[in-house]
Amino acid sequence: MPSIDNQRDASSEAAAKPSDLSRRRLIGVLAGVTATCALPAPGGANLTTLPATLPPSSAMRAAGFRAAPAAWFKLIKQHPELDLSAEPLAPVALTHAREVELALVHQQVNRLIRFRPDGPDRWQLVESEGDCEDYAIRKLFTLCQKYGWPRSALTLAACHIESGQGHAVLLVHSDRGVYALDNRRRHVEPWRRLPYRWIAREDPGAPFGLWRKLPTA
Repeated sequence: MPSIDNQRDASSEAAAKPSDLSRRRLIGVLAGVTATCALPAPGGANLTTLPATLPPSSAMRAAGFRAAPAAWFKLIKQHPELDLSAEPLAPVALTHAREVELALVHQQVNRLIRFRPDGPDRWQLVESEGDCEDYAIRKLFTLCQKYGWPRSALTLAACHIESGQGHAVLLVHSDRGVYALDNRRRHVEPWRRLPYRWIAREDPGAPFGLWRKLPTA
């Protein structure tokens, strides 16, 4: 991805937000999901079983505003359903059903998308192949559109991996802290477990689509 530093009852089942029954069904589905994904770093992700309760995480401090990546504006123009909420950042209650949804979406997207660098300045809602931000965008879309997650609890984030290469993940802001859905990892993880240098994230409710600067640890 281009570094941001270089850019400025029965009826309920039919509802957009899944019913409790639908969420319970996810638990059964998840046990049969095989997630073998191509990663941009050694150590591919394999089958993940029904997740245990996620470990506690922590909040993520944010600093001042900074310009969003130019490619992000192009993405929002093409897919307005991915635009940020007008409401400010609002952590979601992380129930077990929500944890299952996170694990399921993380595995499915890692399995369905084949890693392929797509060059600078291209953020896309892909179906079959793409690079790091494309995984994160597909996970964001699926959680919001299929499972009814609030956009105000999900933010795309830019960082640098150990080698200094630009990278992107999806952050989940919850009442138990912030978790990362990272295509380089098998599981959904607390953000502090990732050895990255954090750059910035989306900021729901911010004017002009500005992003927020993030701490390095």
